[in-house]
Amino acid sequence: MVTKLILVRHGETDWNKEARFQGNKNVALNQNGEKQAHKLAKRLANEKIDVIYSSDLDRAYKTAKIIAALHKLPIQQRSNLQEIDFGVWEGLTYEEIKEHYPKQFELWDQNPKENGPEQGESLKDIERRVFETIEEILDEHQGQTILVTAHGGVNRVIISNFLEMPLEKCWRLNQANTAVNIINIYQSEIILESFNSIYHLRSDNF
Repeated sequence: MVTKLILVRHGETDWNKEARFQGNKNVALNQNGEKQAHKLAKRLANEKIDVIYSSDLDRAYKTAKIIAALHKLPIQQRSNLQEIDFGVWEGLTYEEIKEHYPKQFELWDQNPKENGPEQGESLKDIERRVFETIEEILDEHQGQTILVTAHGGVNRVIISNFLEMPLEKCWRLNQANTAVNIINIYQSEIILESFNSIYHLRSDNF
């Protein structure tokens, strides 16, 4: 009995476009992000999805809502699927963080698994939080197709865990806006069927 996890990232926001750390700030989809979400929904229209879960942040929930409309399914929101809390770094660019919080940034850059921003989370913190919910979802829906709409950091942590990668290397896993990842789970066997797939954004068919 195979459980299929379709893990997607939300559509674009203005802070994504400006390369700002947005974390668990409730930044909405921009106009392009809504278009991306509709393209994603059309791509997934023929998938036999049994259940939909989403982060409760607006950008993820709105993306899930657009997908759910084509499947006539309710959305179950989970706060544990929120993006990494970047604390005092939220709203800042990479360069601004290095300028204003050089020591914090150095510690985080050297060991993000153990170190997080001031008032924020480390990768170990988010892994613990996210997998508390992911394990519950997988236990409840064995043998089904599950759609989870979440965030770039969350998706990286989930995928790196399933692939038994060192957690601190998860930033090597790219996650574009509305990226599709498909993970097939059979007992203890994990097969990554699709990773960071965004062909729906490049095609006129969606």
